[in-house]
Amino acid sequence: MKKLIITLSLILLLSCNSSRNSSINDLINKGDLETLKKKKKEYVDLMNDLRLDLNEINNGIMLLDENEQIQVISKFNVIEKEFTTYVELQANLKSRKNVVILSEFQGALKNLFVREGQLVKKGELLAEINDSGLKEQLDQMLIQANYTKDNFDRVKRLWEKNIGSEMQFLKAKSDFETNNKMVEQIRDQLSKTKIYAPFDGEIDEIISNLGSNLVPGSPILRVVNLDIIYAEAQVPEKYVSSIELGTEALVSIPLLNKEVTSKIVQSGNFINPNNRTFRVEAPVENKDKRIKQNLNARIKIKNYSNIKALVVPLRVIREDASGRPFIYKLVETDKKDILLTVKIFVETGANNDEEIEITKGLSIGDIIVLEGANNVEDNQRVRVIAVSYTHLTLPTKA
Repeated sequence: MKKLIITLSLILLLSCNSSRNSSINDLINKGDLETLKKKKKEYVDLMNDLRLDLNEINNGIMLLDENEQIQVISKFNVIEKEFTTYVELQANLKSRKNVVILSEFQGALKNLFVREGQLVKKGELLAEINDSGLKEQLDQMLIQANYTKDNFDRVKRLWEKNIGSEMQFLKAKSDFETNNKMVEQIRDQLSKTKIYAPFDGEIDEIISNLGSNLVPGSPILRVVNLDIIYAEAQVPEKYVSSIELGTEALVSIPLLNKEVTSKIVQSGNFINPNNRTFRVEAPVENKDKRIKQNLNARIKIKNYSNIKALVVPLRVIREDASGRPFIYKLVETDKKDILLTVKIFVETGANNDEEIEITKGLSIGDIIVLEGANNVEDNQRVRVIAVSYTHLTLPTKA
């Protein structure tokens, strides 16, 4: 009797579709919330009853029709695991210690004390520029400075005893100070004629030859230190909240077949207005000196991690007409090798190229359709031919 009523109700609903829609629209226009809630409950109850009947019909067909074509699928067992996603970017490899030393003095390059490829220590003398007689000028100025100092000391003692004029005192003081300033200026100029290593490193290139006439700004040589290379990348601003100092990174250098685990040690505070990115750096040890500057590299930066995530293959996610994601869950039937699909709407989280996190709609132990998800429908009987991951007991449909 109940089945007859349900069937008649379904026929009536189908035949009166337009009038039903009109009636619902009238209720909406009138603002009759209570009646709308009652109708919703009626339809939900009816759909549940219809689903149960459909299951019984499927079971009946399964028992009676030996020739029914059953869709073949594979299944995936939902488990809890650690899930991490990365943002992958092109990186530029560079050294923070890469300096072209420029001349600060005009003159001929007098001495080169190093050769290309030579290892040097910080403060080591590398080259010398002809001082054009500045050393002799300094010696003369030192003599003059000593004389003006002695004269100033003498005049000052007399001035303190009220002997001599103020004019004599001020002149002696002025001469002494002027000569001291000239001595310091010459010493400063002389210091620019000697080139010292700014840090421990290697002479990468000698740019100016012995005897070359240099002017301020002329390049002399390049000093580099490749012990630590930095992978620099421009990160889209949408990741600014998930990437910070200490964030895990993986740097790969394809030409060297090398992959190095690192961490972000520099994160720029400036968003480039042209491409909406910010700069990050991650160090890479280079003890064997195989890594050269500007080699092509990729950097993968961790931007999300969950140690207890429910993760499924990305390819099992489907969407309905409104864009809501869903999957097909599998439940047992009365027949051992036949399972039933149930459409489950889910909420998703982070994803990578292969997997996606499910934040709502699934539980540990659920089993879903893997291969064949695009070929099945809700409440369809299927047969499993392969098992993915750990076997778990199927939940029984209520």
